[in-house]
Amino acid sequence: MSLSVIYMIIMFILVVIFIVNSIRHRNEIRNYVKYGILFTLILFVFDFAVIILIPNVFELLPVYLWFIVAVIAYVKIVIFTCLGIYYCSLLGIVEIPLIKRFSGISNSFDTIKQQNYIASIVGVVVGAILFTVILFELTSPDISDTFRKLVKTEQAKLGISNEPSVLIALIMVVAAFGEEIIFRLGIQNYLAKQFKLNEDMYWVSVVLTSALWSIAHANTLDPEWVKIVQIFPMGIVLGFLFKKYGLESCILAHGIFNLCMMFIGPHLITM
Repeated sequence: MSLSVIYMIIMFILVVIFIVNSIRHRNEIRNYVKYGILFTLILFVFDFAVIILIPNVFELLPVYLWFIVAVIAYVKIVIFTCLGIYYCSLLGIVEIPLIKRFSGISNSFDTIKQQNYIASIVGVVVGAILFTVILFELTSPDISDTFRKLVKTEQAKLGISNEPSVLIALIMVVAAFGEEIIFRLGIQNYLAKQFKLNEDMYWVSVVLTSALWSIAHANTLDPEWVKIVQIFPMGIVLGFLFKKYGLESCILAHGIFNLCMMFIGPHLITM
């Protein structure tokens, strides 16, 4: 069984669990729906920009199918956001300090040293880039045949290229935004709460989440293990970054890394 299949099975189970828990804890999470809606609106703006920039977007799927896919994705974001914040509240973790500070709900961000906050994000990005460059130079990976065919097929349908562009940048940012909500805010804190991984044991949920996030990127490079080795340590660092500084720091670090790789990646691997 391939890693991609294993990932899909695990994610299906987790999505079902989150849906059930959202119904079970509907009274506890209703105050967090506003954050889910906020993240959905942000995601919608990015998605709308992507749709505008893709010339043949509706040739890939009819409008009504795009609508169905979007609704499912946005509902998923709301559910993972609400439950993620709920689990964080039970674990005593400050989950979205920057957003709460700007909305006047909490001043928890004021206790964070901004220089350390920025330095940590920059450190994660620089460290991840250096590690990726060294790893790829040593292993000389190539795009996997499956992923190459998929990318070329989709590019042909949509009339786009793999050259750095505003469209590619938006897609990179959307990917980082959604993944951090699902994995770092949602899954990581669900595991910590479910298995009572408080304080000193929280690292276990970080490692497990990073492992799942890593196999989500399986079957993209050849040899496959190179992508896992690249992604896994970054997932661990992002997991601890979340615990210390909250979701926004992870989104920023992940998004900036993706944007940098948009320019660096083509020099390390061949599409």
